[in-house]
Amino acid sequence: MHIVLVEDDEVIRETTQISLERFGYTVSAFEDGRDGYEFVAAHGADVVLLDLMLPTMNGASICRAIRERSTTPIIIISARSEPIDIVQALEAGADDYLTKPFDMQVLNARIRAVVRRFITAGTGRMGFSPDEVGSAADAPAAGLGASGTVGTDGIPEVLGPSPGLAEPPSQSPHRSAEGHSAGYPARPHQRPTAGAAQAPAQQQPSGRSGPTEREELGPYRTQLGSLVLDTGRLTVMVDGEEVHLTPTELRVLLLLTEEPGHVYSREKIAYTVWGYEWAGDSRVVDVHIQRLRKKIGARMIETVRGFGYRFAG
Repeated sequence: MHIVLVEDDEVIRETTQISLERFGYTVSAFEDGRDGYEFVAAHGADVVLLDLMLPTMNGASICRAIRERSTTPIIIISARSEPIDIVQALEAGADDYLTKPFDMQVLNARIRAVVRRFITAGTGRMGFSPDEVGSAADAPAAGLGASGTVGTDGIPEVLGPSPGLAEPPSQSPHRSAEGHSAGYPARPHQRPTAGAAQAPAQQQPSGRSGPTEREELGPYRTQLGSLVLDTGRLTVMVDGEEVHLTPTELRVLLLLTEEPGHVYSREKIAYTVWGYEWAGDSRVVDVHIQRLRKKIGARMIETVRGFGYRFAG
């Protein structure tokens, strides 16, 4: 199932996208309201998730524009919780309204519910335009085109019986313990005691000889295995090739490489890199760790479950 997400807050957008993809959805995410609408108009969508306050084109306007040409399910996700805001969004064409902060399990259930209502209405497939209502209603309600088929519970089979309610075996190791929330910082994880935190730092995965040692190549250059940091030029090299990191990604990497093998809690990383207002929000850390792994190699950063991350080199 293809979901289009339009959300201007980077952290909420990226954490929501990652969580939805873990549930098995395909997600196209946009920061700009008009960009999101033009994508839906050109390519369609199975479900559209919209914030209300968006640059260039707000969520209510997008709702009305989509409704002029399609009955695709639309869910508003917004921090605005006044009854007038909810009423106006629903009257603009939204099928559901979810206020921030929200739990990802709840969002997943809302998505499944609007899809179920959509299919039960007799269309049998997603993303059609008003001109197609007649032919769609006459067609057997058995398929969703590229999105998959409809199961006996009225939900596309690509989602499985209940996506996200059980942890898939292939779950990526960097997921936070409370990674099902989005919208605002989640409650802080409990800090482990000093004695408990040291134990996993000494454990090494099978086949590894230990954390990579720091080798100073000069006043500003440090080598850690195949990775070379230049804090003077603010560059990173991996296997002799420069890797382009954002300033935030570089700050995360610099912290982790201060003491290779040391386990840094998510709270410590969030506080050091983003400041007090982000301390306790593990989701923003997980997003940037995932980005770093894609750029420098997944083996460089290890997850210590229940504690945090360490640089392994």
